[in-house]
Amino acid sequence: MKLLSLIFLFILISSLYIFPQVIDSTDIQVEETLDELLEESFEEEDNSDLYNSIEELLLNPIDLNSADIFELQKIPGVTLNISETILSYRKRFGPFYSVNELYSIRELDRELINKIIPFLKTDKSSFQTDSTVVEQSFSEQIFIPSKFRLQLRSRYGNDLQTRKGFEDGIYLGSKLRAYNRLILKYTKQIQIGFIFDKDAGEKDFNDFSSFHINVKNIGPISNFIAGDYVLEFGQGLMLWSPYSFSKGADAILPVKRKAKIIKPYTSSTEYDFMRGVASTFNYSDFALTVFYSSKKVDANVDTLTNKITSTPKTGLHLTENDLKKKNRVTENLFGGRISYKYQDYLDVGLSGYNSKFSNEFETSSVYELSGNQFRFYSFDYDLNLSQINFFGEFAYNEKSVASLNGLILSPLSNFIITASIRNYPSNYISLHGFGFGEQSGKTNNEFGIYYGIKWKSNFGLFNLYYDQFRFPYATFENPVSSSGDEIYISFSKKIFNKTNLLLRFKTERKEVSENLNDIKSVVRRTRNSYRSEIVYDVSNKLKLKSRVEYNTYQIKETDRNEKGFLILQDVRFSATKSLLIYGRIILFETDSFNSAVYEFENDLTGVLTNLAMYDNGMRWYLMVRYKPIDIITLSMKYSETYKPNVKTLSSGNNLINNNIDNRISFQIDLNY
Repeated sequence: MKLLSLIFLFILISSLYIFPQVIDSTDIQVEETLDELLEESFEEEDNSDLYNSIEELLLNPIDLNSADIFELQKIPGVTLNISETILSYRKRFGPFYSVNELYSIRELDRELINKIIPFLKTDKSSFQTDSTVVEQSFSEQIFIPSKFRLQLRSRYGNDLQTRKGFEDGIYLGSKLRAYNRLILKYTKQIQIGFIFDKDAGEKDFNDFSSFHINVKNIGPISNFIAGDYVLEFGQGLMLWSPYSFSKGADAILPVKRKAKIIKPYTSSTEYDFMRGVASTFNYSDFALTVFYSSKKVDANVDTLTNKITSTPKTGLHLTENDLKKKNRVTENLFGGRISYKYQDYLDVGLSGYNSKFSNEFETSSVYELSGNQFRFYSFDYDLNLSQINFFGEFAYNEKSVASLNGLILSPLSNFIITASIRNYPSNYISLHGFGFGEQSGKTNNEFGIYYGIKWKSNFGLFNLYYDQFRFPYATFENPVSSSGDEIYISFSKKIFNKTNLLLRFKTERKEVSENLNDIKSVVRRTRNSYRSEIVYDVSNKLKLKSRVEYNTYQIKETDRNEKGFLILQDVRFSATKSLLIYGRIILFETDSFNSAVYEFENDLTGVLTNLAMYDNGMRWYLMVRYKPIDIITLSMKYSETYKPNVKTLSSGNNLINNNIDNRISFQIDLNY
């Protein structure tokens, strides 16, 4: 590993003097956009799939001159009002010559345009930018001379500490993490993709592999995919990809899903995608989508009854027991969707599918899966009436109806209100859905009402939401029904020319199970989070971010009252036009994991994580991104977490007999 580090460092230093190129500013813009959307979670999770979703939009930007009101709203941050403003300008002045023409629309502020430009294109685009204007998206850069395009991403990472599972020989493979993705594109119509992924501890470098062919706009066929793909219909109650935005810093954006119908699968998540063929046919204002999938899934199968007891969704195959579950059963699925779109006012769709597993499910409750064949049907709508957007979906599984209905009201260009109501019955179990809610896409056993307000005033930007939810039946955490609510308030403002201030408060009150006097009881838990943050652009090359965050954790029925504290300092330094350096240092102290402070962290391109900082310690990382020539970007990250008051970290097979957890990762991106 030291040798690899020296080689990488040598490449960086030597390349400073040859072929210096400009780091693509769209990468930075995407990171900042995702940073705003994902910073608010109380869960430790990997959000890398969301980067793939945003990156796919970057690689296939929306054409300003042909997009309708529904397509424009698929861009993060673009609301109905903004879409109507852009289309009104296009209708009045004709086609856009370049995406920079958006800056001439007085109703759109410069900050918003900077955020959405990377996701847009114009067929006739050929323009220059200066240091104050966001660069055009990759697809518009004029140095690409041919219709052929190749994208290769190779990423390798290694924990420098050895975990118990490796020491005891329980994990079958090496510590190395490996991810390789190749995408070949010819014009805008043909795409071929391959993915090979290995997690730390897995034996094979292609433990997970994926392949797809995507053809667009051939006669009446607007989209055809063979291989691996995902389906996104309506609001995700019946069919959706394995990832989507949940509640976050933007009070409006996550509430309404923006369905892409069918799209190639370019993620390394090993579940909830389809493997087969899918196609969409367009005729006038109608669209017909048909799909078929036959895919093996991981499952625990009872050796006596041959029934499925569970279908774990981890994608990890580290031990002999994990391998016994791998690809144990087969799911065959087919279905279709017909939709109708009327100008910029209405988009409605009827969908359905049939799923059949090779084994039956074993059930111990009326609210669990039983049998081996399942049918789902849904109706979704998206209606625009001037300043009001109504949207929703009703899904039926032959037992009950799940629904989500909402509206977005924009009485003023700088003031947006949203409200939605969701009802996911206990006996509605969605095999491949990912609906909006408290349970991170579970779409089952939940009733909730959400209100959100986003107001850009002369004083600053306000985001506020209130979400009230109830679980009518027992959950994994609670043996009986439970309820809760959540309030979020944030304020951001540019207090000086190059200085932005963010203030945030979030409180979550939820009923959870706790042992009181050796009796498991449902108690009321309150978790509060207070954050202040300052972002300062020292110069065009140096950007600083400072944050202080304080958490409290309380159980009403006991005397438990815990606290957590975190302070961090971020540095982003553009050393040269081709060399970008990120650094962060975090100091934290909490009473336990319950009062952990979550720290969302940018990583190598395509990797996003939300880490829980708890106990007492320090974390720091250094990341370098370098572009020696036009077609190559090299990245490296070293991270380290240190807890001085403990002797071991983590637990179980992931136990580290040390108080340091450090990792190094390398990545190369080739775009030709």
